[in-house]
Amino acid sequence: MFYKNCSIAVISSLLFIGMAHANTGTITFNGALTSATCDVDIAGAASPTVTLPTLSINQLTAAAATAGTTGFTMSLSGCTGVDGKSVAAFFELGATVDASTGRLINTASTDAATNVQLQILDTDRTTPVAVGNTTQLSNNKFTNFANGASSLELPYAVRYYATGATTAGNVNSSVVYSLIYK
Repeated sequence: MFYKNCSIAVISSLLFIGMAHANTGTITFNGALTSATCDVDIAGAASPTVTLPTLSINQLTAAAATAGTTGFTMSLSGCTGVDGKSVAAFFELGATVDASTGRLINTASTDAATNVQLQILDTDRTTPVAVGNTTQLSNNKFTNFANGASSLELPYAVRYYATGATTAGNVNSSVVYSLIYK
């Protein structure tokens, strides 16, 4: 019994030998909230469907090929608290986003095309947006509100992006967005 108790005591003390800690730094988090707010309308709805053209797979035969660029405009109205501010859409990370590429995954549930994703383009309609990535905070193009303005338009686009030779089928996806101000 003595040996058993000694063994338990020795093993217990060995478990705590390697455990040490030291205060090595402090992490500070900064943020801000704004009273700015806008109503958003895209083709008549806050949550619309944007329809891309039906294309031949011959236009998307290799990785990194793009086609079918389709514009959509976020019309902001009824904006308050926006004097001196600029705004951009922030496209959120979610189940429909390929976090490694920043593109939207094809979520078609029937007859899905393969090797294709959707790529959102910034307000210049040429620069890819890294959907779900915080680099949007510094890389996205912000649009300034004119002094006294309560409305603004943000022109974005979406296009097909091949991850390899595509096969024919349906392409569907979606993304959640927020407006960010600075």
